[in-house]
Amino acid sequence: MKRQGEGGFTLVEVVFGAVVMALMVASIGSLYISNVNTVVLGKARALGLEVAAEQVEALRDLPYDSLATQSGTIYPPGNIADNQTIVRDNFTFSVHIDINYVDDPYDGYFSCPCGSGPAQGKPQDLYPYDYKKAQVTVKLKSSGKVVATESTDIAGKAAETSSNTGILSITVLNANGQGIPNANVTVVNTSVTPNVNISTTTDNNGLVVIPKLPPDSGNHYQITATLAGYSTDGTIPDPVGTQNAVKLNPNVLAQQITSLTLSIDQQSTLYVHVVDTSGNPINNLSVTTTGAKQIKTNPVVYKYSVATATNATGDITLSGMEWDGYSFAVPSGYYIVTASPYAPVALNPNTSTTVNLVVSASSTYPRIATMAPKSAATNSSSVSVVVTGSNLTGTSSLKLQMTGQTDITATGCSSSGGGSTLTCTLNLTSAATGAWNVVVSNSGGTATQTGGFNVTP
Repeated sequence: MKRQGEGGFTLVEVVFGAVVMALMVASIGSLYISNVNTVVLGKARALGLEVAAEQVEALRDLPYDSLATQSGTIYPPGNIADNQTIVRDNFTFSVHIDINYVDDPYDGYFSCPCGSGPAQGKPQDLYPYDYKKAQVTVKLKSSGKVVATESTDIAGKAAETSSNTGILSITVLNANGQGIPNANVTVVNTSVTPNVNISTTTDNNGLVVIPKLPPDSGNHYQITATLAGYSTDGTIPDPVGTQNAVKLNPNVLAQQITSLTLSIDQQSTLYVHVVDTSGNPINNLSVTTTGAKQIKTNPVVYKYSVATATNATGDITLSGMEWDGYSFAVPSGYYIVTASPYAPVALNPNTSTTVNLVVSASSTYPRIATMAPKSAATNSSSVSVVVTGSNLTGTSSLKLQMTGQTDITATGCSSSGGGSTLTCTLNLTSAATGAWNVVVSNSGGTATQTGGFNVTP
């Protein structure tokens, strides 16, 4: 029996109370976890500082000439590990040691063709190794979070003096000629003793200076510049026979500075779409894509030249491409009628570009390679244009086409060069501005260069 005045909770009130209680518990739990993480991270930082301090003190106790890591910028390499794992009180740390020479501006600045030079009122300093800077970076191995960093400057007992060594000055630039910081640079020479095997990174100006290298005039210093997501550039040994290297391994001469510039930039993607003259995709056709950059001459070896087959939709996707100008070739028995845009196709850094290839199996089909000029003003009453390609016979005609516009038919067309050149006159008076298709026709067929001519205001 319900007593008078006795109350209870409705279902809505119970649910609401449960939700409020859950939110309170979640907030308290989140705060608790956050506090625990803060305490753990604080302990990790304290231990990391302890590890870093121990490493710095150990480095200070070593002889000056022994202060060199196994793969750092100092030659000859030392026995100090660049990376090591240290466990301390159930924490696992990744410890990286970096030791480099320091060029102190007090006695003048190191000068090289890369653009740096002595400060006003200071002499030119030819020896950029006044003392060494050692830096110890400690990270939590589980997360990669930096918990401690310590550095120290260490000087030798004697002042710098000239010696029978040379200096490498390496600059890494992007496609616009700007220095790339933190680019990876490797210097390898296995013909000297001990071997040179240096891995380092560029400074904020894209510069690396490596002093005290043993002289070598046999072009054995091989240098490579890389960066994640970027292209690669480097030097190669002197080829045998008549071939020449475009970027030959440099020599290092005693008491001299050898300067080298390498160029890398962000990679791009090139899409190639291949159809026949009726617009149908061509499946399983091998297309050779070749860049303009060379690594060897006489005979030429291109930095990039790869054959790739089209898929069922006539497409090819080329990823990780270096900025360059790319041309295309098809197997014997096939002919490229047009490449839109005109080949070689300019591929800029960190971009995606699509190239449309029209291919024919007919050797007599007219083919368009390029056109000059590729643009003209709309008020030009008479413009002479030259189309180059193949099968451009005396019976060939040329016209410009644009959707919604009346065709502009060329006059006075004449062929030369055995059908490799077609010269015509275009009247562009009152022509609509924009990209027009270039259409060349003869008894062999009709070739259309999409967007091949631009009419400007």
